[in-house]
Amino acid sequence: MKVILLRDVAKIGKRFEIVNVPDGFAINKLIPMRDAEPATPANVKRVTQNKERLLANKNELRQEIAMIVEKITSEPITLNVEANDQGHLFQAIHAKDITKSAKDRNLNLSEEYIVIDQPIKSVGEHQINIKLGDFNKGIIIKVVAK
Repeated sequence: MKVILLRDVAKIGKRFEIVNVPDGFAINKLIPMRDAEPATPANVKRVTQNKERLLANKNELRQEIAMIVEKITSEPITLNVEANDQGHLFQAIHAKDITKSAKDRNLNLSEEYIVIDQPIKSVGEHQINIKLGDFNKGIIIKVVAK
């Protein structure tokens, strides 16, 4: 039976693929669990349109993120935090702190795109990554003691 996968299914295929699976597997498992739907012409057309719309939205989001990264690269985000005399922070900096600082500069950067390799626990310049799909760009943020 031909089905359209609505989610990634291990050893079967990825989302929006049309695959051929045994009838019993499709009827008893994939379709009731909403992992797939029958590959009728109407369903194929609808899923193809959804896939194109999602791809267009992802490309727009990637362009928006690239513009934000460019603005941050030209003028790095600066975080003013409390630190001791040795430059160690009282509280580590997380993605939500960077997001809040970006929003203060009218940059709409979601914390789901921010990748911090190691917790930021000291004053200075630190590199973080902005990642969306295959887009991965490193930016510098400045941490300054109050």
